[in-house]
Amino acid sequence: MVTIAVDAMGGDLGPRVAFKACRALLKNDPDVEILLPLHESLHTLARKTLGRYQPRTRIISCGDHVRMEDSARQALRERGDSSMAVCLTLHAEGKAQGVLSIGNTAALLVMSRKHLGGLQGVERPALATQLPTKGQPLLMLDLGANICMTSEQLLQLGMLAVAWYRAGGIQSPRIALLNIGSEPGKGTDTVKAAGELFGRELAEFYDGFCEGDHLFDGQLNAVICDGYSGNITLKTTEGLIEWLLDMMGSELRSSLALRWFLPLWKATMRRIDRQVSPARHGGAMLLGVAGNVAKTHGKSDERAFRYALEYMVRQVRERSHQDLEREYQALSRDCI
Repeated sequence: MVTIAVDAMGGDLGPRVAFKACRALLKNDPDVEILLPLHESLHTLARKTLGRYQPRTRIISCGDHVRMEDSARQALRERGDSSMAVCLTLHAEGKAQGVLSIGNTAALLVMSRKHLGGLQGVERPALATQLPTKGQPLLMLDLGANICMTSEQLLQLGMLAVAWYRAGGIQSPRIALLNIGSEPGKGTDTVKAAGELFGRELAEFYDGFCEGDHLFDGQLNAVICDGYSGNITLKTTEGLIEWLLDMMGSELRSSLALRWFLPLWKATMRRIDRQVSPARHGGAMLLGVAGNVAKTHGKSDERAFRYALEYMVRQVRERSHQDLEREYQALSRDCI
């Protein structure tokens, strides 16, 4: 049985969305249990939505939630009994194997380090997710946890990516640094220095610089960047995909000739949606903390939240954070 603590408070659309997503997960996966820290005012709604799965749903009383406008320091100082803090405490105590939060990203980062601790040698935990490509999924990090990073910190993210793949059974992942060109002299001083470090310390895995138009070729396992570049890349990609899917649907509906083929196109569109829709890839892991923590968009609807839950469950089943830490420490020793 996989037990996930869910921070359902704090999203743009309210906790009802999260409750319905939890219900769908529990319906489809009989080996999952949900822990829901909630303010008492939400207990009735949660029980009404999840009542059928009460044996595998535990509602836990907590205080208020971390608000989106709260600073990280304010969250630590004033939200010690929040739904986010309680979820992380449950994970730290071994009562949950992972945490999924829809809340404030900065607060989740600092609270995770407080309650779970960080991996030794990782200065800046990073948000990471797998993006769909022409070939294998692409792990990309950082996606917004750290706006600015040093070349040494980027190297740590590269080691995290390799360790993450090794903990999941892939021994020789191919990684690259996101840059404005593939030539050695391109990019900022930080990225150029990071390239030299990667080439020296992770030469076995390093494929050099990767330009943005090659992210989806399917040849790489992971791409490393600072949170500023990664967040812009991710959100630009999501916006473009949503526009293209909407445009294709509009063209099919507006053309009299194409309407005859609409039944055939619907099946094709469903397959495309399963592969590239941002809602299906909205869960981001917080790598670099001593636990399994994931974040989903504050604007997540029921569908996006459900896929993020499924993503969190897969991560728990496929690799443990203890295995990740062991692989990271082994790489660290090799780099000394």
